[in-house]
Amino acid sequence: TLASLGWSSDFLRQLGPDELETLTPARVTGVHRALLAVLTCDGAAELRLPPELSAGDVAVGDWVLADPDTGRVARLLDRRSRIFRRAAGEDAREQLIVANVDTVFLTTSCTEEFNEARLERYLALAHAGGVPPVFVLTKADRSDEPDAYLARLHAIGPKVPAVSLNAKAPGAAAALMPWCGPGRTVAFLGMSGVGKSTLA
Repeated sequence: TLASLGWSSDFLRQLGPDELETLTPARVTGVHRALLAVLTCDGAAELRLPPELSAGDVAVGDWVLADPDTGRVARLLDRRSRIFRRAAGEDAREQLIVANVDTVFLTTSCTEEFNEARLERYLALAHAGGVPPVFVLTKADRSDEPDAYLARLHAIGPKVPAVSLNAKAPGAAAALMPWCGPGRTVAFLGMSGVGKSTLA
């Protein structure tokens, strides 16, 4: 269903009566040069981009309206939230990473990878895009003092929830369930090797 893909009244309000009858809402799962991979109520599909819309204007997580007669994107809907970075160059253009995320898991580990400055940058990205953050501290089994790492996280973001876990443990996913569920979209942000793929 659309609801299971993250559709909500925020997006429905953007549609006019004619669009409700003739166009199909679709959630973007991949962005290619001239094509978008999407999910609809009928399953996976590909849509062509119209001339006025470039691949750089669209992010994974976006909602678009598809024209079933042409196999093309008719319109990109306004985002509820986004994670972006500044693109290289002097014009300070936004480079989209992901859109319409309900929670971003800022992931680090109880190892030498832990870096306060980097985590502060991740936190700034989440706040700038309107995405509620949660700190996820992995590899707790490799440290004699995981609580010390949690204390360092609380110093960075005193009001940000923080979870300590072993990503390979059977109960790891359960620790993140308060932020997950049907229709919820989450993203993992962190360095390579901290356990993002394992948790996903």
